[in-house]
Amino acid sequence: MNQQNKISVTVITGFLGAGKTTFINQLLKNYPEKQFALVENEFGDVSIDTQLIKGVDASQLFELRNGCICCTITNEYEGILAELAERFPHVEHLLIETTGIADPASVIRPFFRDENLKNLYRFERCVCLVDAVNFENQPDKEIALKQLVIADEAIISKTEQFSENEKNAFRKIIEEINPLSHIYLAEFGKVSDFNLLSAKRKNEWPEVSDSSHFHSEIKTETLRFSQPLQKEDFLRKLEYNLDVYKNEIYRAKGILNFENELYEMVLQGVGGSFELFEGENLNSGQESVLVLIGRLENVQYELFY
Repeated sequence: MNQQNKISVTVITGFLGAGKTTFINQLLKNYPEKQFALVENEFGDVSIDTQLIKGVDASQLFELRNGCICCTITNEYEGILAELAERFPHVEHLLIETTGIADPASVIRPFFRDENLKNLYRFERCVCLVDAVNFENQPDKEIALKQLVIADEAIISKTEQFSENEKNAFRKIIEEINPLSHIYLAEFGKVSDFNLLSAKRKNEWPEVSDSSHFHSEIKTETLRFSQPLQKEDFLRKLEYNLDVYKNEIYRAKGILNFENELYEMVLQGVGGSFELFEGENLNSGQESVLVLIGRLENVQYELFY
């Protein structure tokens, strides 16, 4: 299946009460022409969020009950995704809402690893809703930080309560935690400038300072390779190290110039898995860059070279 015919995937994460359901309803309202399917999971037997989601055909709403899809990843999850694609070939975009206490890496990982799903779906982005009011007082700060670090886009919710200076200060905090993310502000649950149709797979991101860190918990490290890379050797090392450090490296992204390749290659990695796809620019034969974000104090960077 070519890229155009694959189902686009957006994973929506964020801690409890951050506004995920409100954001999903906004997406459904803003893109009425788009054929969506939704996978959402809850604890318990009563589906509360399902009753709150508007405009989704119930036959296209898949739920995993009594457990979180991100911490009980089994064949049920992959099977539901395969079944969805088979039963509803007209679906254009899949939204996956994780629970508020979820590690989204396990939700994203199958789209990088499972060959069947890679043929059916095109993972595009992970969006994290960040509660500006309660962010500093989350009961599980580690999960909240990991959700944010993994995200391609961060939406700061509940900003209507803050002044412009306070909004800018909070934005800087988010940029420090995840310098690779695109940041949006939401007021009264509305995000005015978010575009679901814009591609986030491009080979560009903001300039990242080496060894930046936040509260000494989350660190960013930029690895630079001055010569064109030997593809097989580099990917072997990368696959090994991302697996060894899967609990430390939350996110990896790179622009890579391989020997004898016409175009630059773009790398996206989450939770020990990664995908590699052709970028838009010609291979310059110059420097390759790999950015790592996570709890990196024990990572031996020389092993990547």
